[in-house]
Amino acid sequence: MSAPRHGLPRGETHVWVVREPERPEELRRCLELLSPEEERRRRVVVPSQRAVYAAAHAALRLVTAACRGCEPADVAFRRGAFGKPYVAGDPGLRVSLSHTEGLALVAVGRDGPTGVDVERIVPLRDPDGLRRQTLSAWEADRWPAHRDDTLHSGLFTHWTCKEAVLKALGTGLAGDLTAVRVTPGSRRSGPVRVHAAPGPAGRSWRLELVDVGPRYRAAVAVAGDVEVVRIRRLAPGARPEPPPARTVPCATAP
Repeated sequence: MSAPRHGLPRGETHVWVVREPERPEELRRCLELLSPEEERRRRVVVPSQRAVYAAAHAALRLVTAACRGCEPADVAFRRGAFGKPYVAGDPGLRVSLSHTEGLALVAVGRDGPTGVDVERIVPLRDPDGLRRQTLSAWEADRWPAHRDDTLHSGLFTHWTCKEAVLKALGTGLAGDLTAVRVTPGSRRSGPVRVHAAPGPAGRSWRLELVDVGPRYRAAVAVAGDVEVVRIRRLAPGARPEPPPARTVPCATAP
């Protein structure tokens, strides 16, 4: 049976920014949207992350439903070997989510593998260790001294850019951060050049820094030709405004 759905325009990736629930009714709305498996996973994360986990997974389900014209309960996900979510019955709709203390991001698009990452900037106990883990030799040789501010925000910027690329590839932190080479500079928003990444040589990448506030660094990566990255905001547990409608089959969850 076919049902009307709302398809993302080609050439656009949408990134939804969702804050952690602040009121009991917001958290309740999010919890009502989780599948039994998502609720099981939520219960085993550290208590301080459970509310933002609920907001992130509720937003992923709501945004996916809006893009497909389904009810949230009719959306089913499959997971890759490293946990990346895929939309059951709609492999062309690419999704990714990330959450950290206080904030979650959901990215959706139809132009190629997509990854999003957000990190809260916190004091580092071992910045040299993170630098070795994050930077390639090529990047380390070009690392300007002024990038090492008190909070080492430049490292967080590189980390999120690289993590977004690896999540688009489906490996996330199981992949090698040093195999991705980027030059984001000191900005919090705008396009970033990908000099190298795992996979086929010559692959087209769109990597964009997403400004979600001075306490965070965030980025979205798409392995494909994307003209526009739209940043949108969503209240915890709220239904997003859908893109323009079209009619295609919409599989239901088993």
